[in-house]
Parts: sequence; structure tokens; C-alpha cells
Amino acid sequence: MDLIIEAMSKQTNQFSDQYLVSKLQSADTEVFEWIYKKYAPELYHAAFNLLRNKEVCEDLIHDLFVDLWVKRSAHNITVLKPYLFVAIRNRVLMHLRSTKTAIDISILEMPDQGLSPERQLSEKEIIQISGREISKLPKKCREIYQLSRLEQRSHKEIALLKGITIKTVENQITIALRRLRPALKDYTTILLLLKYFTS
Repeated sequence: MDLIIEAMSKQTNQFSDQYLVSKLQSADTEVFEWIYKKYAPELYHAAFNLLRNKEVCEDLIHDLFVDLWVKRSAHNITVLKPYLFVAIRNRVLMHLRSTKTAIDISILEMPDQGLSPERQLSEKEIIQISGREISKLPKKCREIYQLSRLEQRSHKEIALLKGITIKTVENQITIALRRLRPALKDYTTILLLLKYFTS
């Protein structure tokens, strides 16, 4: 079976999504395994970028593919990759809502090349809002947060630079995040889902 999967992987462009979906719906386990091996790592990476939890991400991917197989005849799939990305995006969103997981807004500051104009506009808007909220922080808190998140300095480096303890650095960053998260909550979830779950 591995040889078949490998051969299929090398001939990806020869198989249309319609063909793969039809084979999947007819309970072709080899095609299902190939789909899993091709897309599971990509979907896991997208989920992990946001959740930062290996076990949760693995469970979400596992559940997605179990559902894909069990309900293979019921799924209305026309384009496979976008379908899978929407499916995992929805599961991540459900997880965030059910667990009230806090999102690290510093993810927004990571550079992302190749964004569409729409996503670039959304990200620019979020960064502007983030900048306004950061400017409202107390001076000491703001400076430490910027050194940590914008200049990517370690807690030890900041402590030496400011002549304070590492614990003080950690406390100030915690204070900054507590103040920033509520102001950006509605925007960050939307943007991060767009950023990591658009195929």
C-alpha cells in the first residue's frame, strides 16, 4: 500500500478533486490514506500556529478525518483542500469558544508574506488598533512589552537593559496582555482564522 500511496503522491496533479472525492465516497481506503498523508501535516500546522497545543491539535485533526471517513457519502465536497481547511478552521473556532482559550496577540506581530490584499488590509487595521491600545499602557509596561514583542528581546535581556528583575519583566508583560486582549478580542480571532486557515 505504501508504494501505491507514494506513486499517487508523485502524480498529485493528475488527480482532480472530483476524482479523489468520488474514490473517497466509494470507500477507497488507499485514497483516504493518501489524502490524510497529504493534508494532515498542513492542517495540523495551521491549527498549531493558533492553539499552540500539540495534543489538542492532534485530536482536532484526528476527529476531522474520522468524520470525513464516516460521513464520506454525506459530505458535499467539490474542492478538497479548501473544504478541509474550512473544516479544521471551524473545529478550532469551536474549541476556542468552548474552552475560552486566550489567544496570544503577539502572533499578530509575526511577519506573513504572500497575504492577499484583503488580508493585508485586515492585518493593517488590527496592527493600528493594537498600536493605539499599546500607547495607552503605563510607560514602563509599554516599554517592556515593546522590547519583548516588537524587538523580540528575551526577558533576561530586558531585565539587564532596564535594571530590573526577570520577574518584574514577566509581571509587566502579563499586565500588558491582560489589558490588550479584551480590546482586541473580537478582531484577533477573525484575523488569525483568516491568516492560518485560508488555503
